Amino acid sequence: TNNSISHVINMIHSVVKFHTINNSRIYPFLIFHEHDFTSAMGEYILSCVIKGNEQIQISFVLINFTSTVPPAPGTRLDKPTGYRLMCQFWTYDLFYHPAIVQGRYEYIMRMDDDSYFSDVTKKDLFLFMENQKIDYMYRSSYWEPYDAMHRILQRFRGSTTLPNGCIYNNFFIIRVKWIYESEIVQKFIRELIQNDTMIRYYIGDGCAHSAMIAVDKNAKVHHITDISYGHNFHVMPAGHMHWMFRHVEEWRTEVRANS
Repeated sequence: TNNSISHVINMIHSVVKFHTINNSRIYPFLIFHEHDFTSAMGEYILSCVIKGNEQIQISFVLINFTSTVPPAPGTRLDKPTGYRLMCQFWTYDLFYHPAIVQGRYEYIMRMDDDSYFSDVTKKDLFLFMENQKIDYMYRSSYWEPYDAMHRILQRFRGSTTLPNGCIYNNFFIIRVKWIYESEIVQKFIRELIQNDTMIRYYIGDGCAHSAMIAVDKNAKVHHITDISYGHNFHVMPAGHMHWMFRHVEEWRTEVRANS
């Protein structure tokens, strides 16, 4: 939609403006999209963000969020199949997508189309991860039911509790080799996707990520709170542990005006 395109442009501008530290390199962007994304949309995004900054590298990557697997009766029917596939994508499929495998990326930072930095990060977050030897970094957490994961969690942890709640993972940074090299995380993720569990019964990717860092006792995890980040109307000023809700009608108007 036009709103989504405006959000993507705003997201990219926010990363370039607030995460480019001391004229350091601008990291490449991968824009994952579905079949309804047109070449005209891609060209419009490029025309808005590359103009005046030829360093920006943007690739558009097709993903398929369709499935013949039906949601099981009695599960979260407010979460349609496409949304469930998105959750599986950020939990498993992403790391084996040809764009990621062939790109040989060391770290991945997720930003949704309506995610944005709202102030200078003051440090290169990827270098911070590398220097501190961090495997997984997140900004905030939330809670939602994850009953479909209880049995698997009990077997892997001896408990169904997630110490960090569910990760509000529209923003996270992950060390890619951690996913590949952690045997227990590999086993856990395979359990989640076995028999299309995430699609049939719904397991949110934020809860799945929280479980991944909980089952690996050797994972180095960092809850970063000194960056200003927002997702749609959920705002997280620097120093605030969790998100706050601010419904401001002018937000969409300003995003569109600056696209």
